[in-house]
Amino acid sequence: MGSFHRRAVTAPVLAALLAGFAAPVLAQVQVQSLAPPDLFSTPAGQTDLGGGLWKDTAPGVARDVLPRLAAKPLSPAFAKLARRILATGANGPVGVGDDPEMGAARALALIALGDAAGAGAILDRAPGVADNAGLSLAAAEAALIKGDDDRACGIGEALTVDRGAGYWLRLRAFCQARAGEASAAQLTFQLAQQQSKDADYGRLMTALLAGAGDPGAANLRNGINYALSRRLGLDLRAAAATASPAIQRVIAAKDPPVPALLGQDLTAAQTSDLAFLRQAKTLPAFTEAADATRTSILDLVQAQAPLEDPVLFARAALAAGDPDTAQRIRARLVQDQIPGATATDLALLDALISAASGKPDSQTLDRLIERGAQNGAKSPAQPAALLLASLGGVMGPLARSQFANFDLGKPAASTTRLVLIDDAAAAGRQGETALLVLSIAIEAGVAGPGPVDRARLAQGLDRAGLGADARAIVVEGLLALQLK
Repeated sequence: MGSFHRRAVTAPVLAALLAGFAAPVLAQVQVQSLAPPDLFSTPAGQTDLGGGLWKDTAPGVARDVLPRLAAKPLSPAFAKLARRILATGANGPVGVGDDPEMGAARALALIALGDAAGAGAILDRAPGVADNAGLSLAAAEAALIKGDDDRACGIGEALTVDRGAGYWLRLRAFCQARAGEASAAQLTFQLAQQQSKDADYGRLMTALLAGAGDPGAANLRNGINYALSRRLGLDLRAAAATASPAIQRVIAAKDPPVPALLGQDLTAAQTSDLAFLRQAKTLPAFTEAADATRTSILDLVQAQAPLEDPVLFARAALAAGDPDTAQRIRARLVQDQIPGATATDLALLDALISAASGKPDSQTLDRLIERGAQNGAKSPAQPAALLLASLGGVMGPLARSQFANFDLGKPAASTTRLVLIDDAAAAGRQGETALLVLSIAIEAGVAGPGPVDRARLAQGLDRAGLGADARAIVVEGLLALQLK
């Protein structure tokens, strides 16, 4: 009886309490609205950058630079920087993060930089893809490059705008053909070619519709042509020169370029590695060759095999992101016993190792400056000293007086952008600093900026807290000097 009495007494009290809590909660629900979706908040992959990456970034800078990242190739180090900031999940700049066109620009840039999988992961979670042609195009290209033709065709079917544009007609014809709808595919194909003729797409699609005949070589310029070339069973590796960076990365992952190893003999492997590295005359080519020979070089070093060109092998290890192996090679070198290497070559190698390790010690920098002073203005040691100093290396008194007389030329980059980089870095605006740096790198192309500009850019990145990217850019600049 007592238990029943307590429940009878507390029931009205509980009802009153619940009523008291319900009113403000209901009012709160009624006045709050969901924030618009941010198309930069979904990560494309794991990075070490935080959610405040784009804090205080000028929206106009983002709108200027982001679309350009998909239009022109960058050198390997700057491309890596671009991929890193674009892959980071962080709310975008004000007015940019919720703009579908900017979301599409981010995804298309990631695709152009070789991260179609990351772009696809972003777009799989993005709202309103079917209602925006840019987002849908990026999603379809990402799917095609990943080999998910079903997904790409589904994106094309779901699109609610611009369905008559050339890209969508070409995709629809391909999808209809693979579904066995030959008549519909033929009609759509004709409409697509009438609107904007594409010779490579035309010959590939003609062969697919005919089911016979010679389609010619594969073409990997975009996702649709890549999908057609795959479906026709064409030699993708032979067409690598026509591939977009995104597709090049997919092909390299499936069939990586390797030197023609002559069995398992270390001497023969070394000869093959050297030939492979020596034929690489540009930064992208040398970086690719270094990646391909990395394991073989490590095997040679672990076996303590005599190295025919140890300085070149050490450079390759550094280009492949393996400073430990480079340091092990360096530790074995005695200056008067280095095949084909000069004192300047050794000073440059020390600078590379110092930059890659993030420890630009004074002794290495002073020795580099000394070589530059002795060999004159044409010596690569002079611009190399500038690059190493940009990471915070401290010069001795004599080195400072020698360095003061170096004439390294004027910057080619926009002075106003360099000033803005300094300002953004000092204020800790990481995203804005990176975008301004990339705007200068875009203009420089695949060779990257010259040493004077590169040093300023690395210094700005380092001050903004992007030290790993600064080091990579300096290492690449030092490698470029030695390739010349």
